[in-house]
Amino acid sequence: MNKKNQGWLNQYLENCSKQNKSIHTIKNYKSDLDKYLLWYEFTFNSPISAKKKDIIGLYKSFLLNGGLLYKKESFLRRLLRFRPKKVILFEQSPLSNNSTKRHLSSIKNFYEFLKQTHEDHSNLFLINPVKEKIHGIKVKDTDITHTPILPYEQWRILIESTYRTRERLILQLLYWGGLRLSELTQLKFSNFDSQRKTMKVIRKGGYIHEFHPQRFDEIMKDITFLMRDAKSDFIFTNYLGNCLSTRSMYNLIKKLLKVNCCDEDLGPHSFRKACATNLYKKTKDLLLVRDYLNHHDAKVTQTYIDIEPTKVQ
Repeated sequence: MNKKNQGWLNQYLENCSKQNKSIHTIKNYKSDLDKYLLWYEFTFNSPISAKKKDIIGLYKSFLLNGGLLYKKESFLRRLLRFRPKKVILFEQSPLSNNSTKRHLSSIKNFYEFLKQTHEDHSNLFLINPVKEKIHGIKVKDTDITHTPILPYEQWRILIESTYRTRERLILQLLYWGGLRLSELTQLKFSNFDSQRKTMKVIRKGGYIHEFHPQRFDEIMKDITFLMRDAKSDFIFTNYLGNCLSTRSMYNLIKKLLKVNCCDEDLGPHSFRKACATNLYKKTKDLLLVRDYLNHHDAKVTQTYIDIEPTKVQ
């Protein structure tokens, strides 16, 4: 792989590790980006900083239709006119729309990282070439595994059966705050302002979003209790005092759901969907819910709102 491309990839993966992303997630990012960089170098024979036309459109076609990449013969072999021996680098089988969309999402995040890290000192990555309106893929409903919503009845049993302050706070932040796993694990005591009744969350892309969470007083009560014996500014830590990994947090939440006999297909994102649905039914304001969950597009927010009648507290 080109040394520059390899260097940028290593920086991105290192940043993912610093953000406490799970080993599984980083492994998937690396697999997607290794494939993309290999294809890019085979196609353009240059580092990804070179400005090429419709890179992502070409790569999307490669993923959807499949193809072969061959190892290019050396200059000496071409000079001596030896019969070229094609060595396959890898074979790409045609991917489904859903898998292709995931690949493009990985590439988009990678370019967004390069754009942000170079904007102050370089003109290399001024524009993210992955443009949703141009390169978006319509995914059939049958290709999507819908996130099930956490029913109110199961939420009530879950919260009433959880006595440990730390675990109860996790459930409250998921259900009333609608936080993602990565946002939950990165929370600090200093992110909460008891006077203004706000909390700050590090959202995707690394920027800070400050908002007024529902049930703030209940949440703050548990925050204050945990703060008494805290050895770190991070709220949820492991035995070393470091913030929990998203994998550890995921396992903890699934354990709480299982112990309380909740549906097996429920997960952390089920709380976020319940938060969106309940908030919309209270306010009837889609844009408010969009801003609360920190979505860029209200169409995404609509997918989180369950139109079936559910009990809301």
